[in-house]
Amino acid sequence: MKMSRRVVSCCVALFLALTSVSAVQRLNSINDLKKINFGQSVPTHSLVLLHWFANTVDIDNNDVVRLTFDPNGDYGSHHYGNFEGLLDPLPHGNVRYRYYTVGNVHQDTSVTLPTYVIHPPTEYARRNLDRIIFRVREHNTGRQAWQRVDQVYITQHYGDSNAGTSYDPDYTYRITTNLLRQIRLFSGEENDRNSLSELRDHFGSNIDYFQLRNLTNTWGNLACLGLLLFIVIQEKNLCKQQNNRSQRAAKREAPNVVISFPDNRLNHSAHVSVSFGELLPQDNATLEVATRTNGKARILWSNVNRDRLTEGVMVVLFKDNKGQEAIDYKSIDGREGSYNTSIPLNDGLQVRLHKVKKQCCFWTGVGEEICRGPEFKNPKAVNITGYQARLQVFVKDGKACARLYVDKSFKEWRSEFNKSWVGFYTSADKGTHEYEWWQWQWATKFTPSTDFRISSYDVYEYRSSMAIAPGVQARFILSDEVVKACTPSWT
Repeated sequence: MKMSRRVVSCCVALFLALTSVSAVQRLNSINDLKKINFGQSVPTHSLVLLHWFANTVDIDNNDVVRLTFDPNGDYGSHHYGNFEGLLDPLPHGNVRYRYYTVGNVHQDTSVTLPTYVIHPPTEYARRNLDRIIFRVREHNTGRQAWQRVDQVYITQHYGDSNAGTSYDPDYTYRITTNLLRQIRLFSGEENDRNSLSELRDHFGSNIDYFQLRNLTNTWGNLACLGLLLFIVIQEKNLCKQQNNRSQRAAKREAPNVVISFPDNRLNHSAHVSVSFGELLPQDNATLEVATRTNGKARILWSNVNRDRLTEGVMVVLFKDNKGQEAIDYKSIDGREGSYNTSIPLNDGLQVRLHKVKKQCCFWTGVGEEICRGPEFKNPKAVNITGYQARLQVFVKDGKACARLYVDKSFKEWRSEFNKSWVGFYTSADKGTHEYEWWQWQWATKFTPSTDFRISSYDVYEYRSSMAIAPGVQARFILSDEVVKACTPSWT
Protein backbone atom coordinates (compact mmCIF):
# COMPACT_ATOMS: atom_id res chain seq x y z
CA MET A 1 0.00 0.00 0.00
CA LYS A 2 1.37 3.35 -0.97
CA MET A 3 1.26 6.20 1.52
CA SER A 4 0.15 9.63 0.43
CA ARG A 5 2.64 12.48 0.35
CA ARG A 6 0.74 14.19 3.16
CA VAL A 7 1.15 11.12 5.41
CA VAL A 8 4.83 10.79 4.54
CA SER A 9 5.42 14.48 5.29
CA CYS A 10 3.64 14.17 8.63
CA CYS A 11 5.72 11.12 9.54
CA VAL A 12 8.96 12.87 8.63
CA ALA A 13 7.96 15.95 10.64
CA LEU A 14 7.02 13.78 13.61
CA PHE A 15 10.31 11.88 13.37
CA LEU A 16 12.33 15.09 13.26
CA ALA A 17 10.39 16.49 16.19
CA LEU A 18 10.91 13.36 18.28
CA THR A 19 14.62 13.26 17.52
CA SER A 20 15.32 16.98 17.75
CA VAL A 21 16.56 16.70 21.31
CA SER A 22 19.34 14.38 20.18
CA ALA A 23 21.00 17.36 18.53
CA VAL A 24 21.23 19.22 21.83
CA GLN A 25 24.47 18.46 23.63
CA ARG A 26 24.12 17.41 27.27
CA LEU A 27 26.44 18.95 29.88
CA ASN A 28 26.72 16.81 33.00
CA SER A 29 29.71 18.28 34.88
CA ILE A 30 32.11 21.19 35.27
CA ASN A 31 34.52 19.30 33.01
CA ASP A 32 31.83 19.30 30.30
CA LEU A 33 31.45 23.07 30.74
CA LYS A 34 35.19 23.48 30.17
CA LYS A 35 34.81 22.01 26.68
CA ILE A 36 32.51 24.84 25.56
CA ASN A 37 34.05 27.83 23.76
CA PHE A 38 32.94 30.45 26.24
CA GLY A 39 34.06 33.89 25.19
CA GLN A 40 34.30 32.86 21.54
CA SER A 41 31.13 31.30 20.16
CA VAL A 42 29.25 31.24 23.48
CA PRO A 43 28.79 34.35 25.67
CA THR A 44 30.75 34.17 28.92
CA HIS A 45 27.73 35.77 30.58
CA SER A 46 25.94 32.42 30.13
CA LEU A 47 27.97 31.10 33.07
CA VAL A 48 27.01 34.04 35.28
CA LEU A 49 23.35 33.52 34.42
CA LEU A 50 23.60 29.76 34.98
CA HIS A 51 25.28 30.30 38.35
CA TRP A 52 22.37 32.50 39.41
CA PHE A 53 19.76 29.99 38.23
CA ALA A 54 21.45 26.98 39.89
CA ASN A 55 21.59 28.84 43.20
CA THR A 56 18.02 30.17 42.93
CA VAL A 57 16.16 26.92 42.37
CA ASP A 58 15.82 24.21 45.03
CA ILE A 59 17.15 20.67 44.55
CA ASP A 60 16.03 17.99 47.00
CA ASN A 61 17.67 14.67 47.89
CA ASN A 62 15.76 12.94 45.10
CA ASP A 63 17.20 15.32 42.49
CA VAL A 64 13.83 17.03 42.06
CA VAL A 65 14.36 20.64 40.94
CA ARG A 66 11.73 23.15 42.04
CA LEU A 67 11.29 26.80 41.23
CA THR A 68 11.40 29.42 43.95
CA PHE A 69 9.85 32.14 41.79
CA ASP A 70 6.85 32.70 39.55
CA PRO A 71 7.91 32.04 35.94
CA ASN A 72 5.15 34.29 34.69
CA GLY A 73 6.96 37.56 35.31
CA ASP A 74 9.55 37.25 38.11
CA TYR A 75 13.06 38.15 36.88
CA GLY A 76 11.55 38.83 33.44
CA SER A 77 10.76 35.13 32.98
CA HIS A 78 8.04 34.38 30.44
CA HIS A 79 6.52 31.62 28.33
CA TYR A 80 8.60 30.18 25.47
CA GLY A 81 6.60 28.60 22.66
CA ASN A 82 9.35 26.45 21.07
CA PHE A 83 7.79 27.32 17.70
CA GLU A 84 11.05 26.75 15.81
CA GLY A 85 11.25 23.19 17.22
CA LEU A 86 14.49 23.88 19.07
CA LEU A 87 13.61 21.50 21.92
CA ASP A 88 11.47 18.43 22.55
CA PRO A 89 7.77 18.80 21.81
CA LEU A 90 5.82 19.05 25.04
CA PRO A 91 4.48 15.67 26.24
CA HIS A 92 0.75 15.02 25.86
CA GLY A 93 -1.36 13.65 28.68
CA ASN A 94 -3.00 14.62 31.91
CA VAL A 95 0.12 16.47 33.15
CA ARG A 96 0.63 19.87 31.57
CA TYR A 97 4.13 21.08 30.63
CA ARG A 98 5.35 24.50 29.53
CA TYR A 99 8.69 26.02 28.50
CA TYR A 100 9.87 29.31 29.98
CA THR A 101 12.84 31.53 29.27
CA VAL A 102 14.73 33.94 31.54
CA GLY A 103 17.84 36.08 31.29
CA ASN A 104 16.93 39.33 29.56
CA VAL A 105 19.05 41.75 31.59
CA HIS A 106 17.42 44.79 29.95
CA GLN A 107 13.89 43.91 31.00
CA ASP A 108 12.24 46.11 33.63
CA THR A 109 10.26 43.95 36.08
CA SER A 110 9.16 44.15 39.70
CA VAL A 111 11.41 41.19 40.62
CA THR A 112 14.71 41.81 38.87
CA LEU A 113 17.83 39.78 38.40
CA PRO A 114 20.60 40.52 40.93
CA THR A 115 23.13 43.23 40.17
CA TYR A 116 26.01 40.82 39.51
CA VAL A 117 23.94 39.21 36.70
CA ILE A 118 22.82 42.53 35.17
CA HIS A 119 26.17 44.29 35.55
CA PRO A 120 28.95 41.68 35.73
CA PRO A 121 32.60 42.62 35.13
CA THR A 122 33.01 43.88 31.56
CA GLU A 123 34.72 40.74 30.31
CA TYR A 124 31.62 38.70 31.24
CA ALA A 125 29.03 40.96 29.59
CA ARG A 126 28.04 40.59 25.95
CA ARG A 127 25.09 41.97 23.98
CA ASN A 128 22.32 40.41 26.10
CA LEU A 129 22.12 37.33 23.85
CA ASP A 130 22.23 34.48 26.37
CA ARG A 131 19.16 32.93 27.98
CA ILE A 132 18.11 30.00 30.13
CA ILE A 133 15.17 27.87 29.03
CA PHE A 134 13.52 25.59 31.56
CA ARG A 135 10.57 23.25 31.34
CA VAL A 136 8.08 23.04 34.20
CA ARG A 137 5.12 20.79 34.73
CA GLU A 138 1.78 21.68 36.21
CA HIS A 139 0.71 19.13 38.82
CA ASN A 140 -1.75 21.17 40.83
CA THR A 141 -3.43 24.56 40.87
CA GLY A 142 -2.27 28.00 41.91
CA ARG A 143 1.35 29.00 42.41
CA GLN A 144 2.39 25.44 43.33
CA ALA A 145 1.55 24.41 39.77
CA TRP A 146 4.83 25.76 38.43
CA GLN A 147 7.30 24.45 40.98
CA ARG A 148 8.81 21.36 39.37
CA VAL A 149 11.49 21.74 36.67
CA ASP A 150 12.46 18.70 34.62
CA GLN A 151 14.66 20.24 31.89
CA VAL A 152 17.12 23.16 31.87
CA TYR A 153 19.02 24.60 28.90
CA ILE A 154 21.43 27.42 28.20
CA THR A 155 21.05 28.99 24.77
CA GLN A 156 21.53 32.27 22.92
CA HIS A 157 19.85 34.38 20.30
CA TYR A 158 21.45 34.50 16.87
CA GLY A 159 24.05 37.26 16.70
CA ASP A 160 22.59 38.38 13.38
CA SER A 161 19.78 40.89 13.97
CA ASN A 162 18.05 39.64 10.80
CA ALA A 163 17.36 36.33 12.55
CA GLY A 164 14.90 37.99 14.93
CA THR A 165 14.50 36.52 18.40
CA SER A 166 15.10 32.88 17.43
CA TYR A 167 17.56 30.82 19.44
CA ASP A 168 20.63 29.27 17.85
CA PRO A 169 20.44 25.42 18.01
CA ASP A 170 24.21 25.13 17.47
CA TYR A 171 24.81 26.78 20.82
CA THR A 172 22.02 25.30 22.89
CA TYR A 173 23.04 22.91 25.69
CA ARG A 174 21.04 20.70 28.08
CA ILE A 175 22.11 21.19 31.73
CA THR A 176 21.71 18.13 33.92
CA THR A 177 20.77 18.16 37.59
CA ASN A 178 24.23 16.86 38.44
CA LEU A 179 25.82 19.94 36.84
CA LEU A 180 23.39 22.23 38.67
CA ARG A 181 24.50 20.58 41.92
CA GLN A 182 28.18 21.13 41.10
CA ILE A 183 27.57 24.79 40.29
CA ARG A 184 25.71 25.18 43.60
CA LEU A 185 28.99 24.32 45.37
CA PHE A 186 30.14 27.76 44.17
CA SER A 187 27.23 29.40 45.99
CA GLY A 188 29.37 32.08 47.61
CA GLU A 189 28.11 31.34 51.14
CA GLU A 190 31.74 30.89 52.23
CA ASN A 191 34.42 32.94 50.51
CA ASP A 192 37.48 32.52 52.72
CA ARG A 193 40.61 31.24 51.00
CA ASN A 194 40.32 27.87 52.77
CA SER A 195 36.93 27.13 51.22
CA LEU A 196 38.17 28.41 47.85
CA SER A 197 41.21 26.15 48.14
CA GLU A 198 38.94 23.18 48.85
CA LEU A 199 36.89 23.96 45.73
CA ARG A 200 40.08 24.36 43.71
CA ASP A 201 41.38 20.97 44.86
CA HIS A 202 37.99 19.29 44.40
CA PHE A 203 37.81 20.31 40.74
CA GLY A 204 41.53 19.87 40.02
CA SER A 205 42.28 23.52 39.27
CA ASN A 206 45.81 24.88 39.02
CA ILE A 207 44.93 28.31 40.39
CA ASP A 208 47.72 29.43 42.73
CA TYR A 209 47.78 31.36 46.00
CA PHE A 210 48.17 34.74 44.33
CA GLN A 211 45.29 34.19 41.95
CA LEU A 212 43.06 33.06 44.82
CA ARG A 213 44.00 36.16 46.79
CA ASN A 214 43.48 38.39 43.75
CA LEU A 215 40.15 36.70 43.11
CA THR A 216 39.01 37.30 46.71
CA ASN A 217 40.03 40.95 46.56
CA THR A 218 38.33 41.46 43.18
CA TRP A 219 35.08 39.55 43.64
CA GLY A 220 34.52 39.93 47.40
CA ASN A 221 31.38 38.00 48.41
CA LEU A 222 31.20 36.53 44.91
CA ALA A 223 34.69 35.02 45.03
CA CYS A 224 33.24 31.53 44.52
CA LEU A 225 31.63 32.69 41.27
CA GLY A 226 34.96 34.19 40.23
CA LEU A 227 36.62 30.83 40.90
CA LEU A 228 34.01 29.03 38.79
CA LEU A 229 34.63 31.43 35.89
CA PHE A 230 38.38 31.00 36.28
CA ILE A 231 38.16 27.20 36.23
CA VAL A 232 35.81 27.04 33.23
CA ILE A 233 37.12 29.94 31.13
CA GLN A 234 40.38 31.55 32.18
CA GLU A 235 42.32 28.42 33.13
CA LYS A 236 41.70 26.82 29.77
CA ASN A 237 42.77 30.01 27.98
CA LEU A 238 45.88 30.28 30.13
CA CYS A 239 46.83 26.69 29.31
CA LYS A 240 46.43 27.43 25.61
CA GLN A 241 48.56 30.56 25.89
CA GLN A 242 51.27 28.69 27.79
CA ASN A 243 51.28 25.90 25.20
CA ASN A 244 51.48 28.43 22.39
CA ARG A 245 54.35 30.22 24.09
CA SER A 246 56.15 26.91 24.61
CA GLN A 247 55.72 26.02 20.94
CA ARG A 248 56.96 29.42 19.80
CA ALA A 249 59.93 29.20 22.14
CA ALA A 250 60.83 25.76 20.79
CA LYS A 251 60.84 27.10 17.22
CA ARG A 252 63.23 29.95 17.97
CA GLU A 253 66.83 29.11 17.17
CA ALA A 254 68.27 31.39 19.85
CA PRO A 255 66.88 33.73 22.49
CA ASN A 256 67.10 37.48 21.97
CA VAL A 257 67.85 38.15 25.62
CA VAL A 258 70.43 36.42 27.80
CA ILE A 259 69.84 36.84 31.55
CA SER A 260 72.34 35.61 34.12
CA PHE A 261 71.81 35.63 37.88
CA PRO A 262 74.58 35.21 40.46
CA ASP A 263 74.70 31.90 42.34
CA ASN A 264 74.22 33.63 45.68
CA ARG A 265 70.59 34.80 45.47
CA LEU A 266 70.92 36.54 48.83
CA ASN A 267 72.49 39.51 47.05
CA HIS A 268 70.16 42.47 46.74
CA SER A 269 70.83 43.01 43.04
CA ALA A 270 70.31 40.95 39.91
CA HIS A 271 72.85 41.29 37.13
CA VAL A 272 71.34 41.35 33.67
CA SER A 273 73.16 41.20 30.36
CA VAL A 274 71.36 41.80 27.09
CA SER A 275 72.71 40.46 23.84
CA PHE A 276 71.69 43.45 21.71
CA GLY A 277 72.98 46.11 24.09
CA GLU A 278 69.68 47.22 25.68
CA LEU A 279 70.18 48.43 29.24
CA LEU A 280 67.67 47.16 31.81
CA PRO A 281 67.14 48.87 35.17
CA GLN A 282 69.83 48.22 37.78
CA ASP A 283 68.23 46.75 40.89
CA ASN A 284 69.61 47.91 44.21
CA ALA A 285 66.37 47.68 46.15
CA THR A 286 66.51 47.13 49.88
CA LEU A 287 64.09 44.48 51.09
CA GLU A 288 63.47 43.53 54.70
CA VAL A 289 61.14 41.53 56.93
CA ALA A 290 60.29 43.37 60.14
CA THR A 291 57.98 42.89 63.13
CA ARG A 292 54.49 44.29 63.59
CA THR A 293 53.09 44.99 67.05
CA ASN A 294 50.87 41.89 66.93
CA GLY A 295 53.42 39.21 66.10
CA LYS A 296 52.83 39.39 62.33
CA ALA A 297 55.44 39.98 59.65
CA ARG A 298 55.87 43.38 58.07
CA ILE A 299 57.54 43.92 54.68
CA LEU A 300 59.71 46.98 54.12
CA TRP A 301 61.17 48.11 50.81
CA SER A 302 63.14 51.10 49.55
CA ASN A 303 65.18 52.28 46.57
CA VAL A 304 63.03 50.42 44.03
CA ASN A 305 63.92 51.51 40.51
CA ARG A 306 61.31 53.83 38.98
CA ASP A 307 61.40 51.94 35.68
CA ARG A 308 60.53 48.77 37.55
CA LEU A 309 57.55 50.50 39.13
CA THR A 310 56.33 51.49 35.68
CA GLU A 311 56.61 47.88 34.49
CA GLY A 312 54.74 46.61 37.55
CA VAL A 313 56.40 44.93 40.54
CA MET A 314 55.36 43.23 43.77
CA VAL A 315 56.96 42.26 47.05
CA VAL A 316 56.54 38.55 47.73
CA LEU A 317 57.03 36.74 51.05
CA PHE A 318 58.56 33.25 51.24
CA LYS A 319 59.18 30.85 54.13
CA ASP A 320 62.95 31.06 53.68
CA ASN A 321 65.68 31.44 51.08
CA LYS A 322 64.97 27.96 49.70
CA GLY A 323 61.19 28.47 49.60
CA GLN A 324 59.45 28.06 46.27
CA GLU A 325 55.85 28.69 47.36
CA ALA A 326 54.91 32.27 48.18
CA ILE A 327 52.86 32.85 51.32
CA ASP A 328 51.88 36.51 50.80
CA TYR A 329 52.41 39.31 48.31
CA LYS A 330 51.64 42.95 47.56
CA SER A 331 51.85 44.94 44.34
CA ILE A 332 53.67 48.21 44.99
CA ASP A 333 53.73 51.58 43.27
CA GLY A 334 56.23 53.56 45.32
CA ARG A 335 60.02 53.52 45.58
CA GLU A 336 59.76 52.88 49.30
CA GLY A 337 57.05 51.74 51.65
CA SER A 338 55.77 48.98 53.89
CA TYR A 339 53.11 46.28 53.89
CA ASN A 340 51.58 44.72 57.00
CA THR A 341 50.99 41.04 56.28
CA SER A 342 48.77 38.63 58.20
CA ILE A 343 51.56 36.02 58.31
CA PRO A 344 52.93 35.12 61.78
CA LEU A 345 56.57 36.08 62.13
CA ASN A 346 59.07 33.23 61.99
CA ASP A 347 62.81 32.83 61.67
CA GLY A 348 63.88 32.53 58.03
CA LEU A 349 61.12 34.57 56.37
CA GLN A 350 62.34 36.30 53.23
CA VAL A 351 60.92 39.00 50.97
CA ARG A 352 61.68 39.09 47.26
CA LEU A 353 60.94 41.61 44.52
CA HIS A 354 59.15 40.15 41.49
CA LYS A 355 57.71 41.45 38.27
CA VAL A 356 53.93 41.47 37.97
CA LYS A 357 52.85 38.94 35.36
CA LYS A 358 49.78 40.07 33.41
CA GLN A 359 47.37 37.26 32.58
CA CYS A 360 43.88 37.09 31.13
CA CYS A 361 41.38 39.82 31.96
CA PHE A 362 41.95 41.14 35.49
CA TRP A 363 44.20 38.24 36.53
CA THR A 364 47.76 38.92 37.61
CA GLY A 365 50.40 36.61 38.96
CA VAL A 366 53.97 36.49 40.17
CA GLY A 367 56.40 37.02 37.35
CA GLU A 368 60.15 36.82 37.10
CA GLU A 369 62.17 37.36 40.26
CA ILE A 370 64.19 40.56 40.29
CA CYS A 371 66.05 40.42 43.59
CA ARG A 372 65.64 39.24 47.17
CA GLY A 373 66.40 40.41 50.68
CA PRO A 374 68.09 38.53 53.53
CA GLU A 375 66.29 35.96 55.65
CA PHE A 376 64.80 37.22 58.89
CA LYS A 377 66.99 36.03 61.76
CA ASN A 378 66.47 35.82 65.51
CA PRO A 379 68.89 37.90 67.59
CA LYS A 380 71.96 36.19 69.04
CA ALA A 381 72.03 34.71 72.52
CA VAL A 382 73.60 36.63 75.44
CA ASN A 383 75.73 35.24 78.25
CA ILE A 384 74.22 34.54 81.66
CA THR A 385 76.75 36.26 83.86
CA GLY A 386 78.84 33.90 85.98
CA TYR A 387 77.55 30.68 84.39
CA GLN A 388 78.30 28.50 81.40
CA ALA A 389 74.92 29.21 79.89
CA ARG A 390 73.28 31.66 77.51
CA LEU A 391 69.81 33.18 76.96
CA GLN A 392 68.15 33.95 73.64
CA VAL A 393 64.83 35.44 72.58
CA PHE A 394 63.37 33.89 69.43
CA VAL A 395 60.05 33.99 67.63
CA LYS A 396 57.84 31.03 66.77
CA ASP A 397 54.58 31.59 64.88
CA GLY A 398 54.50 35.20 66.04
CA LYS A 399 54.96 34.41 69.74
CA ALA A 400 57.83 35.48 72.02
CA CYS A 401 59.96 32.49 73.08
CA ALA A 402 63.16 31.93 75.05
CA ARG A 403 66.03 29.47 74.73
CA LEU A 404 68.53 28.40 77.34
CA TYR A 405 71.87 27.12 76.04
CA VAL A 406 73.54 25.12 78.78
CA ASP A 407 77.15 24.03 78.27
CA LYS A 408 77.36 20.24 78.45
CA SER A 409 80.10 20.55 81.06
CA PHE A 410 77.74 22.49 83.34
CA LYS A 411 76.35 19.35 85.01
CA GLU A 412 74.93 21.01 88.11
CA TRP A 413 72.88 23.62 86.30
CA ARG A 414 69.52 22.37 87.62
CA SER A 415 70.56 22.78 91.24
CA GLU A 416 72.22 26.14 90.51
CA PHE A 417 69.12 27.42 88.69
CA ASN A 418 66.64 25.80 91.07
CA LYS A 419 65.01 29.15 91.92
CA SER A 420 65.80 30.93 88.66
CA TRP A 421 63.22 32.06 86.16
CA VAL A 422 62.88 33.86 82.82
CA GLY A 423 60.33 36.59 82.25
CA PHE A 424 59.14 38.58 79.23
CA TYR A 425 58.84 42.38 79.31
CA THR A 426 57.28 44.78 76.84
CA SER A 427 60.29 47.11 77.12
CA ALA A 428 63.67 47.51 78.79
CA ASP A 429 62.19 50.26 80.99
CA LYS A 430 60.04 47.82 82.98
CA GLY A 431 61.04 46.80 86.50
CA THR A 432 62.00 43.22 87.28
CA HIS A 433 58.54 42.33 88.61
CA GLU A 434 56.75 44.17 85.80
CA TYR A 435 56.88 41.20 83.46
CA GLU A 436 53.79 40.46 81.35
CA TRP A 437 51.03 38.59 83.17
CA TRP A 438 51.93 34.87 83.33
CA GLN A 439 54.59 35.30 80.64
CA TRP A 440 57.40 33.67 82.64
CA GLN A 441 58.75 30.21 83.43
CA TRP A 442 61.10 28.50 85.92
CA ALA A 443 64.44 27.76 84.24
CA THR A 444 64.27 24.11 85.27
CA LYS A 445 60.82 23.82 83.66
CA PHE A 446 62.10 24.69 80.18
CA THR A 447 61.60 21.78 77.78
CA PRO A 448 64.33 20.21 75.63
CA SER A 449 64.35 21.64 72.11
CA THR A 450 63.09 19.26 69.44
CA ASP A 451 64.29 21.20 66.39
CA PHE A 452 67.34 23.15 67.52
CA ARG A 453 70.57 21.39 68.54
CA ILE A 454 74.17 22.46 69.13
CA SER A 455 76.86 19.86 69.78
CA SER A 456 78.46 21.64 72.74
CA TYR A 457 75.19 22.78 74.39
CA ASP A 458 72.01 21.29 75.70
CA VAL A 459 69.16 23.48 74.42
CA TYR A 460 65.90 24.13 76.32
CA GLU A 461 62.92 26.26 75.31
CA TYR A 462 59.93 28.11 76.72
CA ARG A 463 57.22 29.28 74.33
CA SER A 464 54.99 31.98 75.72
CA SER A 465 51.58 33.11 74.50
CA MET A 466 52.78 36.72 74.22
CA ALA A 467 52.87 38.23 70.71
CA ILE A 468 56.34 39.32 69.69
CA ALA A 469 56.63 43.07 69.12
CA PRO A 470 59.27 45.79 68.95
CA GLY A 471 60.72 46.43 72.41
CA VAL A 472 60.11 42.95 73.83
CA GLN A 473 62.88 41.72 76.11
CA ALA A 474 63.62 38.55 78.09
CA ARG A 475 65.52 38.51 81.41
CA PHE A 476 67.13 35.70 83.37
CA ILE A 477 66.49 36.16 87.10
CA LEU A 478 68.73 34.11 89.40
CA SER A 479 66.59 34.63 92.48
CA ASP A 480 64.41 37.43 93.76
CA GLU A 481 65.51 40.44 91.67
CA VAL A 482 69.06 39.41 90.78
CA VAL A 483 69.16 39.81 86.99
CA LYS A 484 71.89 37.74 85.35
CA ALA A 485 71.03 38.32 81.69
CA CYS A 486 68.97 40.73 79.57
CA THR A 487 68.44 40.21 75.88
CA PRO A 488 68.50 43.21 73.54
CA SER A 489 65.10 44.81 72.98
CA TRP A 490 63.38 43.21 69.98
CA THR A 491 63.51 45.36 66.87
